[in-house]
Amino acid sequence: MPNNFHYRPDKLDDAETVLYEIDMLRFSRERLKDSDFQSDADEWIYLEAFLVHFRNLIEFFKGESRGDTLSISRPDDFWVGKTPGNSDLFFLCRPDLWAKYEDRDMSDKISRYLQHCTKQRVIKKKWDSEQMYADLRPIIEKFESLLPEYKPATKPLALRPRAIVGTDQDPKSTASTRSFNLAPDLGSTEK
Repeated sequence: MPNNFHYRPDKLDDAETVLYEIDMLRFSRERLKDSDFQSDADEWIYLEAFLVHFRNLIEFFKGESRGDTLSISRPDDFWVGKTPGNSDLFFLCRPDLWAKYEDRDMSDKISRYLQHCTKQRVIKKKWDSEQMYADLRPIIEKFESLLPEYKPATKPLALRPRAIVGTDQDPKSTASTRSFNLAPDLGSTEK
């Protein structure tokens, strides 16, 4: 019987929530770069994942806090007792990226294509995921470097085969098995 309940990994604190966004941005970017999709829908799901996590991160680094939305403007949420210096916080606060990709007056902002069923969706939009990632990369790397003992929030998992080839289940097979990491840039491939 299939399991119909799915969940995301537990997060211990607010920093891990942001690290999860970073990990999933990297994961979806890597999948988009592979471009060996079984169908158009495979590409679309990774593009949408990339855009959602990208948007969440540029909102975080925008530097404005609202309600319980996490923001770099509240550094005590991430660095209890040892807040980074002003120059580091200034570097991490990037409202220019929000203005570039999600400004209120933009007709082709990310949220118009993802959050709501809008008329905007019929207008073709090409997303340069590599340029978007390049814009955000130095900021997320700096954020990670300022956190103690950085560990990927997604804690990469190895895929588990349903049956091991070459065992008593299939003693005549000459195939070999291979497990690999779901997030290629977060760990090495195991053979």
